Amino acid sequence: MSLARQSFATFLTNLAATGAFCAVLLFATQALAAEAAPQAVIAQPGAEPAANNAEPQDPAPPAESLFSQTYQACMDEAAGTTTAMQDCMAAEQERLETRMAAQRNRVAPTLNPERAKAFTEALGAWDTLRKSGSLAMYDPDGGTLSPLMASLWYLEQTARMARWVDGMLENAEP
Repeated sequence: MSLARQSFATFLTNLAATGAFCAVLLFATQALAAEAAPQAVIAQPGAEPAANNAEPQDPAPPAESLFSQTYQACMDEAAGTTTAMQDCMAAEQERLETRMAAQRNRVAPTLNPERAKAFTEALGAWDTLRKSGSLAMYDPDGGTLSPLMASLWYLEQTARMARWVDGMLENAEP
């Protein structure tokens, strides 16, 4: 493959990765979800408006974010700067890891031996998935966006597991 074709292929890969990353950031930020206004439905000409007979519907509440308000504010302030975004992710990762460690220590004693073993095995399998998935996502030829996307995936997996461990604590046996 010629150098020009390789450069163009790399450009297209980076462009696709940038689009995917922007989509991830769009859906990962609660602030953007809260700002989104429900869109009005445009009636077709000649169609009877059904809303006249129906009760007004409340808009759906914004989805609860996996990430802290501090993280979201940090990412907003980073304004797309890769290094600043990595710093935000590292701080959120540390916060989540600390919270998860404390929650794990509170959950484990409340479980019977069989559930405690399953809990430990699930955490081990999850950690393997989180690390392997992040490595698989990282493309050394993907430019500055590739490590950012891999880090964001790793952070999202950590946030999801932290939420799961929180749920385990809420449903723990007394």
